[in-house]
Amino acid sequence: MFEKWIEQHRDHIIANTQGVLRINSVGGPASSPEQPFGPGCAEALEYVLNLGREMGFTVKNVDGYAGHIEFGEGDDYIAVLGHLDVVPVGTGWTHPAFGAEIHEGKIYARGAIDDKGPTMAALHALQAVKESGVPLSKKVRVILGLDEESNWRCMDHYFAKEPKPIGGFTPDADFPLIYAEKGILCYDVKKGRSVADTATVLVREVTGGNRINMVPDHCAVVLDVKGDLDAVLGKIRDLAESYNVQYEYEAGDDTIKLHIAGVSVHAMAPHHGVNAVVQAARILAELDTAEQDLWKFVSEIDTAGERLGVQMVCGETGPLTCNLGLVHADEKGVKLSFNIRFPVDQTSEALMAIMQEKLAPEGYTVEANEHANMAPHYVPKDSEIVTKLLKVYEAEMGEKAVPITIGGGTYARAIPNAVAFGALFPGQEELAHQRDENWAVDDLIRCTKIYAKAIYELAK
Repeated sequence: MFEKWIEQHRDHIIANTQGVLRINSVGGPASSPEQPFGPGCAEALEYVLNLGREMGFTVKNVDGYAGHIEFGEGDDYIAVLGHLDVVPVGTGWTHPAFGAEIHEGKIYARGAIDDKGPTMAALHALQAVKESGVPLSKKVRVILGLDEESNWRCMDHYFAKEPKPIGGFTPDADFPLIYAEKGILCYDVKKGRSVADTATVLVREVTGGNRINMVPDHCAVVLDVKGDLDAVLGKIRDLAESYNVQYEYEAGDDTIKLHIAGVSVHAMAPHHGVNAVVQAARILAELDTAEQDLWKFVSEIDTAGERLGVQMVCGETGPLTCNLGLVHADEKGVKLSFNIRFPVDQTSEALMAIMQEKLAPEGYTVEANEHANMAPHYVPKDSEIVTKLLKVYEAEMGEKAVPITIGGGTYARAIPNAVAFGALFPGQEELAHQRDENWAVDDLIRCTKIYAKAIYELAK
């Protein structure tokens, strides 16, 4: 009943989606009390709220932290939670990261699939429901968050001011449906540094990574060199070739600055990327430095958590994954910031204790940091929300669907009786947090149709 309207407004949906994708909404520090996550996030929120006003919905900006677009009557409401903030761009894009250009039927932009594009599909789905005139028994809100990629301060603030829904979904993961999400643990591993004057090479500074929930695609290393600079450069060249490390360098009279390249992917699947920090450490571990043990430790960091003592698997959500997302080393010490996705049968406290016991004898401390941790999320597969949404998906796709689990953390954790529902279809490449992030225009339209039916089924 909604498909005809959606097809008739196809160009309208695409243009509005391109509009929000052209806004650089990488979250940052507050630029004013009304812009707690910076001007880009504020601009993206106002853009979408203005669209909601034009569509005839009731809209609300909740102190710049979040907002909502509402349709219907009654006390109870169903929520669709999306986010408008995005992770940093990184390097190596083929098309402008905020150009929202369409090439070969795909919209290229940071946020195309995570999560501006799917959020716009949900908004236009609500518009299709409204324009159809079908009766609903519950209100529906599309809730717009601005700090999902960092610390979820948007949801904390929003639900301190607004009542929670009776259920809903977030369009920020995979189809057919996510019924369980791993826990998320963020922490720092630290160690002081000692420098020996007799070493040929001093590692003066190391910085790498964009966000803790991204595999680093760049690491910068500053080296002070005593003696033969060309010999050190030759050693670096040989090591880089041996370990297949992509790098560039700048050489001074007695300094070398290395730029190590990696491949960024989402921290929930770090084994699909190439960690530039680990790649840099492989070289540093074999240079004549005073801290070969330190850099050897970093070079051995793996995506399964084995080096940290937390490698494990559970039958429900599979293996733990480990991402070394950020590094900062100066003359005083080194700080390694990790993002772990752990199974539903574990706790963050237990994992911290394991790592502290494992690493303390080697001189490392394991400490909490400013990033938010999250307990695992689980909704029974026979629950009403799961069965209703699976029926919608099966009717649209014409095939039997089995719900799945993921390592990502979605807004489904923010409200009761909620799951992640799309927007990536089975078999499609995961491009969230990667260079050249894109979303097929046909999938934008297909998701709009699915979400319209989902909203109707949950709120009728």
